[in-house]
Amino acid sequence: MNFRSSLLPLAATVALGLWTAPAARAKFLSPPDVVKEPELTAIVETLKKAKSPEESKPAFEAADKLATDASSPERQFFLGYLHQYGLGTTASLEKAREAYQKAADAGYAPAKNNLGLLQLASGGDPAKAVAMVEDLANTGNATAQTSMGQLYLDGIPAAGIAKDADKARVWFERAAASGDPDATWTLALMIGNQPQLTETQAKQALALMEQAVQAGHLPALVEYGRRLVSGNGLKPDLDRGLSLLQKAIGMGSTQAIMTLGGLYEAGSGVTKDPKKAFDLYSEAVAKNEFSAYNKLGYFHENGLGVPKDEQKALAAYQAGADKKVGMCLFNLAVFHDEGKGGLQKDPAAAFDWHYKAAMSAFVPSQLALGTRYRDGKGTTTDAQAALAWFQRAMQNGDMTGALNVAAILENGSTGAVDNKTAGEIYKEAASKGNPLAMASLGAMIEDGRGVQGDFKQVFLLYTAGAEAKIEAAKERLTNFKKRLSPEQLKEAEAFVLANRATPAAGVPAAAPDKSEATEKPKAKETPAKPANPAKPASKDKR
Repeated sequence: MNFRSSLLPLAATVALGLWTAPAARAKFLSPPDVVKEPELTAIVETLKKAKSPEESKPAFEAADKLATDASSPERQFFLGYLHQYGLGTTASLEKAREAYQKAADAGYAPAKNNLGLLQLASGGDPAKAVAMVEDLANTGNATAQTSMGQLYLDGIPAAGIAKDADKARVWFERAAASGDPDATWTLALMIGNQPQLTETQAKQALALMEQAVQAGHLPALVEYGRRLVSGNGLKPDLDRGLSLLQKAIGMGSTQAIMTLGGLYEAGSGVTKDPKKAFDLYSEAVAKNEFSAYNKLGYFHENGLGVPKDEQKALAAYQAGADKKVGMCLFNLAVFHDEGKGGLQKDPAAAFDWHYKAAMSAFVPSQLALGTRYRDGKGTTTDAQAALAWFQRAMQNGDMTGALNVAAILENGSTGAVDNKTAGEIYKEAASKGNPLAMASLGAMIEDGRGVQGDFKQVFLLYTAGAEAKIEAAKERLTNFKKRLSPEQLKEAEAFVLANRATPAAGVPAAAPDKSEATEKPKAKETPAKPANPAKPASKDKR
């Protein structure tokens, strides 16, 4: 029976960068972390050995009996935890809150932490819940400090907490100074993921990661081991890297097994060995890492480490789909779409599998549904439904989804044109350097469709699109040059030269409020084709 100490689903992965492993979570404390009473520690050991709810029931009954002594906050905390996770009894958040409250009222710090987080996760007064955790954090409790850091990293608007990386970092630094490895690891991520990382910052991040490794922090063991093997940002040390990964595997980390499999699959720091990778992915599946089913399917499908066998690939994808693995659901859709693995081509069945994956927030299938509704593949054409699915992908942070939303709003296929919103989407994507968004934004400025800007910005935006080999941008740029006077062309080229590495320079700062650009070319206007809408993401079976 596993005790868990970090289960509140408020964790956020730090922006993709140097490292991409999960950051610390707002942390529930578990009995093994805090209980000291001999009778309770004996119950903890009994629960650890229990393999079923039936085996853990006597331990719960013993704890429940001890908790009749309401004067012991430690016992009330223990009982609250058992109710929260259903250890030896039916899970009950109401009973958990009641027991935690008794312990918290007696001043028991771990109960305050868990009660606050439980209230936050289950719909209680968010401001009051956060205040409980913050009060405890201010007493120097490292766990509560880590929780506060994560809450600021995520942002809890209902509790008056806006996302604030600086405040989050302050809390993580305080917790790390008290020896909390989750906070230490998260600091390493926050520092290491900064854009334009300096050498000093890189050394600081690596030192923090080493500190987390020494504390036996599982994500740190896996990531540091991977980097030592591959030499990614570190001087390669194959023996130590493999040792750290094996240590993590010994601690029960299926992610370490997957990571080691990935290294052998890619030949990153080790001799490429698809068979060894396949065996590791099989081991991960045996240990209930169901995402590995997709790897097994991919290897069978492509004959990597095993004979090529589409029917075995289909079986692996189906097994993963049964466990609701998004990529397996996606690949089942591909197999039905293409008639692979002995299946007949069936776009309607493919649509159904994509729908199942999309409903579980799997972005590639959300994009696929948007495309299928837009194009009428496997279902009826429905521009409104296409827009809805692309919007879901956009809400999940997907750039392709966002660009498709903008394209639909721009072309009015749903029956209404919304250039203002489309322009704002293009502006945000263009400011991040997306060339298709830059080309589309340039077209909107040039045509005076909901976005204001000047000819220099248009020239820069088209140039970026053309250099990215977007044909519509190339054509637009050619025609736009013809419309500029010699003086304007010279000015525009100088603007591009000065701002080529700064995409945001081509993005108008002010929100649009007129239908025309503020500064147009002086030469005669020549009609031009609009930029192309974004294409859906291609399938990725890895």
